Parts: sequence; C-alpha cells; structure tokens
Amino acid sequence: MEIIDSSQTRRRFLKIGASMVFVTSASQTESKVRFKRKTPASHDLVEVGLILGSGGHSTGIWGRLLNPPEGHIRRTGMIFTKVWSAKRDVAESFSKNFGAEVVDNFDGMVDKVDGMFVDDFNAVAYNYKLAAPYLDAGVPTFVNRPFADSLIKTRDMAERSKRSGAPLMTASSYEHLKEVYTLRTTVKPEEITGYEAWNYVSDYYSHGIHGLWWAYACAGGGIHAVSLKSVNWRKSLGSVTYVVYKDRGNGTGPFLGTIHEGEIEYTGHNPCAITIQPGNRTYIHHAAGGWTHDEFLWLPMLHRIQWMFETGGMEQTHDEIVEKCAMFIGAFYSHFEMAGKMVSLDKLPEDWAIGSPYGYNDDEIELYAKLFGKEKGKIKQE
Repeated sequence: MEIIDSSQTRRRFLKIGASMVFVTSASQTESKVRFKRKTPASHDLVEVGLILGSGGHSTGIWGRLLNPPEGHIRRTGMIFTKVWSAKRDVAESFSKNFGAEVVDNFDGMVDKVDGMFVDDFNAVAYNYKLAAPYLDAGVPTFVNRPFADSLIKTRDMAERSKRSGAPLMTASSYEHLKEVYTLRTTVKPEEITGYEAWNYVSDYYSHGIHGLWWAYACAGGGIHAVSLKSVNWRKSLGSVTYVVYKDRGNGTGPFLGTIHEGEIEYTGHNPCAITIQPGNRTYIHHAAGGWTHDEFLWLPMLHRIQWMFETGGMEQTHDEIVEKCAMFIGAFYSHFEMAGKMVSLDKLPEDWAIGSPYGYNDDEIELYAKLFGKEKGKIKQE
C-alpha cells in the first residue's frame, strides 16, 4: 500500500475561529454506517473487529467492557466479535477470555464487522497499514493513541477516511473526562489567553501524549509551534512541553500553553489538571480507584466511539486529528532534532518519523517488519 503523496496534502491548518471548530468540507463526509439499530430501544450490539497487540488496551480494559465476563454487567452497546494479532497467542488468549473469533489475516475482518479498533501500542509505526483496508472499505475505525509516528502517515489515514467516508477517531481517555466538558461549557475557547497543564505519567511516548491531548481538548487548536524540554523521554516526569497558539482574533494576540509531566502542587496525586487564563481558573481530575476508573475514565471515550459507529459522525474533524498528532510528533522532533527549541508545525518535515516505541528489539515489531517491511524512525534500537 502506498502512502499518499505529501505534496498533495501540504499544510491545511486553517485559522481557528471562535467556535474552535476547523472549517473543512471534508471532515463531514457521507459516512458508510454499517450498523442500523432496529428500534431506539433495541438491544442489538455493534459488532467490532479488533487488531490487537501485546501493547494494546483491549486485553486489560476494553475487552471486559465490550465483552463483559461472567458476573460483570454490560455497559456499552458494542461487542468484539473478531480479533487478529501479529502474535497468534495474543489473539488466542483474547479469544479464550472474551469469546471473539480469531482471524488469520489483519485485513480479514473487512465486510464482517460494523466497526474497527486498531489497538497495538507497539505498532504505532504500522497503524497506517493496519487501518488502510478498513478505511478504504468505509468501515468506521478507531485507532488507539498516538495514531501515527509521522505526519505523512497521519495524513494517509485522514485522506483514506475522507475518500471513502469512513468515520475516523483517535483519542486519549483524558479528552473525554468530565472536567473537559465543564471547562468548555463555562469558558468560551476564544477567551483563553494561556494555560498551564499537568499530566502525571510514565514515559512520554506512551502516556505523555495524554497531557498534550488533554490540553488540546480543553483549549482547542490553532497551534503555531511546540517544543519539548526533557532529559529523558523514557522517564518523562519533569519534562515540559511548550505550545504557542496562533492569534484567535480576540485582541490578545498569540499565547502560550505549558504542559508539565507531573502532578499539580498541593492537590495530591491526580492524573491531570489545567489552570487557564484569564481568571486563574483550575480544573482537576482527581484520581480514584476501583469502579470509578471504568465509569469516569474508560467508558466516556468508549461511548463516543460507539456514537461514531452508530451515527457515522466524527467528534473531531480530519484537520483537528492531523493537528493534534502534529502536536505530539512535533514535540518529539523538538526533543530529538532541535535540542528542545520551538518547532513550527508548518515546518515539521512530513516524512520525519519517531519510530516504534521500543525500537526493533521487540519481537512483535519484528513480526510487523516481516509482514510490511521495516519503517524508518528516530527510535531504532536503545
């Protein structure tokens, strides 16, 4: 499969307006919804296919929420019915625990499911190839964070989605926290003139992105440049991402957002927080264990994925997906190539790639390399 020529998809970041929604004719395509509920009260389930890796979330979290084991109640209207993994034993283990049928080929679920999950954190560099058959066929598709490791791959999936009408989504669970909606309903995005955000995580690749996309969901887009100050991205506590926003036309000019990889002071451990200006208003998502992780952290995003599968709607435009991915890729480019200096998203090289999170020492990545060939990337072997 060929990656779409980047020369045909050069910078399309549009000036953000007061609505904080990008104006684009392609973001609302004629979607090919494959699931039709018989009646509003029917208990029909959206049948979902799964591309799963040992680095996926479905084994420990989403599997039991879509395919609840004995003794657990059903809390979504979706069910995993088919699964493929580059490591056959991973698929077979998932099948044993949750009942999904194992398929032999990664593209073997086209026309057999209502929607797709691409969920293998280890395979970020290959997501664009794994998702391609489903996007080309018009299958609504969710690709787990961080979606892609380069801009050209990000645009490839966005363009396939546009052409076929397949609804597309990638997200952090933090983007769907209650605090995001509280902020967005009490403060108009165009009123924001700066922010400081906090994200208590492990390494930058796997969980640092939560803080970036949490800030993006809270403050919106229209990003000019990013930089990442970090001694070691693999131990990102203490790392700082700076985000320069374009003038939103409110008379205040460009402004700065700062994202700290650590917890906000004086509040105790919490996953994320943000203080916005003007007004020094702070929104904190406090950590809690047990069933609250399901109810307030995991399920809100799953319900939005189900909404996409059932309605064909996209909660973010293709341009917003590209921009928030560029925010993440640009931060890594700043760290690896620019010694932490600011990088304009308009000047971020389209084909520069972060690489696979664990290089090519990981046996799962070797399986992908045998299937598709090796992908270039800054992270190769560490």
